[in-house]
Amino acid sequence: MRTVLVQTYHPYTQFTHVHPLGIMMIAAQARRAGHEDVHILDMKVEDWTPERCLEELKGLRPDVVGLSAMTYEAGCMHELAKKVKASLPETTVVCGGPHPSVAADDVMKDDAVDLVVRGEGEFIFADVLDHLAAGRTDWADCEGISWRDESGEVVHNPDRPPPKDLDEMPFPAWDLVHHEKYHTVPRGGVIYAHKEFATMFSSRACPWRCTYCHNSYGKTFRERSAENVLEEMKLLVTQYGVKEFVFMDDIFNFRPDRAKKVARGIIDNGWDVKLTFPNGFRGDILDEELVDLLQQAGMYRCMVAVESAVPRIQKVMKKNLKIDKVSRIVDYIAKKGVMVHGAFMLGFPSETEEEMQQTIDWAAKSSFHTAAFFRVIPFKGTELFQQVEHAGYELPSDWSAYEPYQSEINLSTVPEDKIFTLRKSAYRRFYFNPKRMWRLFKSIPNKSNMIPFLTLLFARRAYAR
Repeated sequence: MRTVLVQTYHPYTQFTHVHPLGIMMIAAQARRAGHEDVHILDMKVEDWTPERCLEELKGLRPDVVGLSAMTYEAGCMHELAKKVKASLPETTVVCGGPHPSVAADDVMKDDAVDLVVRGEGEFIFADVLDHLAAGRTDWADCEGISWRDESGEVVHNPDRPPPKDLDEMPFPAWDLVHHEKYHTVPRGGVIYAHKEFATMFSSRACPWRCTYCHNSYGKTFRERSAENVLEEMKLLVTQYGVKEFVFMDDIFNFRPDRAKKVARGIIDNGWDVKLTFPNGFRGDILDEELVDLLQQAGMYRCMVAVESAVPRIQKVMKKNLKIDKVSRIVDYIAKKGVMVHGAFMLGFPSETEEEMQQTIDWAAKSSFHTAAFFRVIPFKGTELFQQVEHAGYELPSDWSAYEPYQSEINLSTVPEDKIFTLRKSAYRRFYFNPKRMWRLFKSIPNKSNMIPFLTLLFARRAYAR
């Protein structure tokens, strides 16, 4: 059977992209299970519309199409599913990824969707292919899927437990993507030292229970061994010419000893690579030794997610970050010459204007080189979504409204126009600081490419809605 996996795409405000590791892992496990004829289409890196993607699918004529989507990409996913069914009616359409995993009922309302794979889908999707290859039509014994029985009723089979031993899983299907195409798009974290990069996940899940956070990988932290991570890095360095690694772990530093072994392994191998961590360390458990080792291994930039500097709001969001410890480690990272980025959020339930201003003030006085001030958005599947739904809040039915950089969904006590003004002033206050601008200029790698781009990005975020 021919299988095509598609990363869907909805244009959004602050375009950045990394390799579609989700479907790359699905592809790798499918091939390990004996389904060799697998292809990957990344609509995002190609900048394709559903119409353009359909043309590619017509040429491939797959037996199975797997569509992966974040919440704000759900519209594209459904549009493409309908087009596939209309043009290739014999093709089985399977939807998976973060959005279908938490909104299977909504997704299965679409007659163009045959199956939904929920949760971590590597083994589930391989089972689906096994069933289809054997000509089976009864899905009752396939854990982790949603399907329709003979009467047309939607059935949600029991969840499949997520993989426990990540070392037993194959590496992502790096041979199925066009590496050069990723060199020319803004990547996660925006700033880069080398265009030849690879995206990495060295662990899954985060044990903290922040109300705004997704639950794609559950709350049980699972890690790849340092040896396994280093083996994939070796493959990417030697076979694909990778010079920079972008680690997208939810919390890379949860097990410091393992993180230090990864850093020491890079140093011992003598790889001349750069490391960046745009998805965030947890600052109050980050220690100086790990910072030192990662810097020696090539780390030039990292992100520390703060969200709010207000203790009350930390309790509201259930992150319970120790702000004093964060402040000290951020100071240390900056003194070591590593660029450090701060992530902040405005608009938590019950948050006041004074509390938003307190966070902005704290950020402006901090040692962060760069910062982003996001809006709080209640993504489906989060505790925050459940809270606002139970409170009777009317949430948008258009999934594209859940785009992660701007929102009309306001859960705070502050009018939307005022939050907009506060966010603009936050960027201006943060960056209109001669000392910070000088530190930023000194630290930026690849200055000839980065400085013009960052200037435009700052203008866009500080002045445009």
